[in-house]
This record gives sequence, structure tokens and C-alpha cells, in this order.
Amino acid sequence: MQPGVTLILGKSFTGKTARMLHELRRSPRFVIADPKCAQLASLPHFAHLWPEWSGERWTGFTIPDYFSTRLASRFRVVVHFRHAFKEQLDALCYLLLRVKNLTLAVDEMGLFAPPGPAGCLPPYLTALIVSGRHEGINCVATVQRPSMVHATMLSQATRILAYRITERNDLDKLSDYLPRDLVEGLPFLGDYVCVDWQDGREPFVDMSLRGKLGCLLPAAPAQIHL
Repeated sequence: MQPGVTLILGKSFTGKTARMLHELRRSPRFVIADPKCAQLASLPHFAHLWPEWSGERWTGFTIPDYFSTRLASRFRVVVHFRHAFKEQLDALCYLLLRVKNLTLAVDEMGLFAPPGPAGCLPPYLTALIVSGRHEGINCVATVQRPSMVHATMLSQATRILAYRITERNDLDKLSDYLPRDLVEGLPFLGDYVCVDWQDGREPFVDMSLRGKLGCLLPAAPAQIHL
């Protein structure tokens, strides 16, 4: 996976989550942050963590307890957040900056890092997306619209996979990254087809449908309820 931040943008049911899983296929250590607790909750052969949040910290057997014995080992885990998305993701980033050498995948990043002034982005999430690569941390995140994610997240993206997008203001925002002809074609892309932009490379329409046939990843432990 390319070092840095990868954003996967597009409308619901266009293939974003499947592509996110595809992008993780070669990562031996990754954490998926899941705020919807639906599709990814039934993902087989992964560790599934269901943390309880007291308002300031995790209670009982906590996420740090899970990682304390895995600092030098492989892990592939989905953490299901049911509330306090912003606070819990920031606490997770604080931990992951110490675990190091992994990939953080976030489904629906707009729920964790919504638009707003620079100072409203949680501090440890900011540290992870700005300088996480120096700790061996990559980040890949899905979001439905560019306007639904914090500007710092968008500005730090080293790669953007743009699936079908129809809103005019979102198309205008992507004009800073993509040629006009590719931007104007985004509303007409089929499912699982995206425009692939990488910093320093020529963007192109990716019609490989990667992720459509599912993601074959090595098995991991079964569910763990915290």
C-alpha cells in the first residue's frame, strides 16, 4: 500500500468499502474503524472488537489490552464504534502512534472528521494523518463526498480514488486534483469504476473493478467483545 493517506470518495453502493478492503490485502497489520456496525460486523475471519466508552475512556477489557500483546505480531482487526466517533477514533490514533508499522482504515471518515476549522480536528488523528508515515502508519478512508470530510484530511491525501460523484460543489472541489474532463465524467461512472489520482502521477480511469469479487484476506481470530 502506498505510504500516506488514501481517500476513497463516492456515493453509497458504488464500491468504496470493497475497494478499501482490497487496498488492505497486502498489509499484515491493520485496524478498521467501523461506525456503521452492519456490513463490516459480519466480515468473517477477523478479530472484531466492540468497545464500551464511558465518555472519557474505554472501560473493562480495553483496546489497549488487545494490542499490548501484539506489538510485534500480525493483526487484522475491526473495531466497531457505536457512538462518540470523534473521541474514540482519536483515542485509537493515540494508541496506534505507539504501536506503529500498521495501516488504519476508516469507513465513513466524515463521521469521525467532519468539516470545520483546522482546530476542530482531533489532535492525535491530526498527528497520524500529517506525520504517521514517519511511524510506519498508513491511512485509508472512505467518505461519500469531499465536502463531508475535514479539509486537512483532503489536503494530506497522497492518493484519491474517486467513484461516482454527482454534487456540483464536490466536483468543483476535486478540480484541484483532477483534470476537468475526468471531473466531468465522475457523475457517469459505473459501480466499482473510479478515477485513480496519485501525487506525482497521471490520473486515469480504473475499470479493473477491483474489490467487486470480494477481498480474500488471511484468517484472524474470531470476535472479541470488550
